Amino acid sequence: MPARLGHLRLDVSDLDTMSAFYADALGLVVRERATDDESHYAFLTDAQPIPGGTDVGEVPGMHHRLVLRQSREAEGRDLPEATRLDHVAFEVDDEAELLAFVERLRAMGCEADLQEAQIAWQCYAHDPEGNKLEVYCDRRARPGGAPLWRGRQEKLAEERLRDAAR
Repeated sequence: MPARLGHLRLDVSDLDTMSAFYADALGLVVRERATDDESHYAFLTDAQPIPGGTDVGEVPGMHHRLVLRQSREAEGRDLPEATRLDHVAFEVDDEAELLAFVERLRAMGCEADLQEAQIAWQCYAHDPEGNKLEVYCDRRARPGGAPLWRGRQEKLAEERLRDAAR
């Protein structure tokens, strides 16, 4: 069985701002906040059922999908870009959910870059600390979709997304 993505961790300089962003933008839930000798953490989950697993606690699903870590030294200071990931990607079920995400981002003052990669329609944006975020819906089995990416990426017209979301 192939390995599945378990979680991502982003090092951040403002834990509260970043926790609120990912909760508001993606609907993630802060399951736990913790502190150790060096850092403060927020563990966020999508509250989706665990395939073949057991839900534990008040919020169903994985304990966390995204970990935000603020070191005590980084509090309130910009972090070097070398400490960041290229991007964090989250999958939504369909075009309507992708459109809802785009609209939510714009309401939050973020720019949304819509792209088509044949296997998926994507929205790229940046969180408040400049980390690149992707939200996508799989298009492989939909009309116009393709089983493989083959390196083709192009702009997605918002009208196409709106039409498909209906």
